[in-house]
Amino acid sequence: MQAFDWTDFYAITKNRLPWPRLVRAVELQKSRGEVLDLGCGAGRDTRYLIEHRFCVTAVDQEAASLELLSDLPTDRLHRVQCSFEMFQFGRYDLINAHFSLPFIDREHFPLVFDRLKAALKPGSIFVGQFFGINDTWNIPDTHMTFLTRQQALVYLEGLELLEFEEEEEGGTTADGASKHWHVYHSIARKL
Repeated sequence: MQAFDWTDFYAITKNRLPWPRLVRAVELQKSRGEVLDLGCGAGRDTRYLIEHRFCVTAVDQEAASLELLSDLPTDRLHRVQCSFEMFQFGRYDLINAHFSLPFIDREHFPLVFDRLKAALKPGSIFVGQFFGINDTWNIPDTHMTFLTRQQALVYLEGLELLEFEEEEEGGTTADGASKHWHVYHSIARKL
């Protein structure tokens, strides 16, 4: 896998609509409290969440990502630049992690995901993806995290699965590069 150019990714995705599964998660979560947007990227989901009256903590390792959110109201947005491993989780009514979790180093993934689950308030919603082992980016010596279906389900234990869909098909990345996607899409509620 080539080194990813996040600046190009942000330029391509900044005006896209929020992810449809996030929209469903918002419909499921009637409380308009605190949200964590873990890996906020160009801000497509952060903007949607603020428009829907949530207070959002937007986290990304890239400064360019957070700069794209500078026009949003600061009374409902807290921007945090750091790795997921170093992030100090609070307590949230909804955690959005669209296509960000696989970028956690596999050595740190169990601890970060345990912290994420602990940060969910009772009745709150998690929405995000895990990458499967047949994904194009699962190459020797990668530091990304790839899981089998069973491993992904184990990580979600203790949560009520509202949606768990496996997708495996050819497609493209945001910049149009060819890619075989193997993804587990998840929406789950903390009991």
